[in-house]
Amino acid sequence: MAQINNERVNRNFWAFLWHAVWLALATTFTDVNTVLPGLIVQAGGTEIHVGILTGVMIGVPLIAQLLFAGFLSSRRLKRPYLLLGINLRVVALFGVAWTLVAAANMATGGTIGVVYLWMMVFGLSGAFAGIAYSDILGKSITRDLRKRFFVIRQTASATAILVSALVARWILSAFEYPMSYRILFWGAGATLLVASAGFWGLREEPVATPPKGGFLTLARSLPDMLRRDANLRNYVLMANFAGFGTALLPFLMILARDRMGLTGDQIGAFLLVQIVGMLLSNIAWTRVVRRGLYRGVLLAATALGVVLPFLALLLASTGSTLLYGIVFVVSGSAISARRIGRDGALVEMSTETNRALYTGATGALNLTIALFPLVVGLLLRAVGYWPVFSLAAITMAISGVFAYRLNCRPDILDAS
Repeated sequence: MAQINNERVNRNFWAFLWHAVWLALATTFTDVNTVLPGLIVQAGGTEIHVGILTGVMIGVPLIAQLLFAGFLSSRRLKRPYLLLGINLRVVALFGVAWTLVAAANMATGGTIGVVYLWMMVFGLSGAFAGIAYSDILGKSITRDLRKRFFVIRQTASATAILVSALVARWILSAFEYPMSYRILFWGAGATLLVASAGFWGLREEPVATPPKGGFLTLARSLPDMLRRDANLRNYVLMANFAGFGTALLPFLMILARDRMGLTGDQIGAFLLVQIVGMLLSNIAWTRVVRRGLYRGVLLAATALGVVLPFLALLLASTGSTLLYGIVFVVSGSAISARRIGRDGALVEMSTETNRALYTGATGALNLTIALFPLVVGLLLRAVGYWPVFSLAAITMAISGVFAYRLNCRPDILDAS
């Protein structure tokens, strides 16, 4: 039996890695911090439009996770729902590509509005799939392999993203809007479809006795969950205070537009150097995670998040695209650290019976990321960059206090 279990674990390990690599390609073509803001700007949108899109892509799905978690936590098998969510995302990406084909005959507001709708489908189905993903990952890969998995996944993904970033930069430079974005979204849909093939090979163990209850039951249980679990409280507070800084990232493109203009070639270049930052920083994050310090990675992400707003303002004032590219090296490092740290901490601080609930709870309670993108857009227009960027740095520093309080060391948990 042990041999059979080992074979299942290895099969699932490689299935998740297959998905991660191909997903990375799709993610690059639709990067929420560079490509999507660039699309909105080139379509004639403003900082308010970028804020709305960011809220649609990031905030709304997090709130919806509570509803999805209540549904999925009571299902013995979650792979069918994982595949459903991924396939809906494929449809949404192809939908954006189709919209851009028709963009020549649509008003600016109409094009942006339809893109919002498709990306709403993309974000909501991603939240649905994400809960199933976290639950299946937690019970399909043994704890001693998880540290290795998170590091390999991030490194393999960053490598794939680097290749696709080179392709994306060439597309954005070689073709004008909207043709460049049509190609990107057709490519994103195709690569995400290939990514889903990895999950057809998953061997999922059914939950013996799924917890009963739905959305209302889960909503009523949240106060008790927060009261009993200090890790969950600190995680939620960390994520909320970091939300303002996270929401700031897409507006780095707006700052570039205002200070030095913004072309397709610049968008591609910024995307490329952001990926380089992710890839290079993984060397450091690998060392930290191997020591069992997910908290250390989160603290590094916090420090980078504090520095980033001021660095962006300083380098943007030079008017140099080359110097401003440093901002995206730093942002790529911060994004990589945040993904590794948050994913690893969430899996380690939950169990097989409550992982879907914790994923939904942490998403639904991350209220700031749902609201702040629009708030940032409004504040930038009202008071300018320095006050808004300074506030983002302050809230990011506060989030570090709660990251420091997390107790998510896998080596400690393994011994318990």
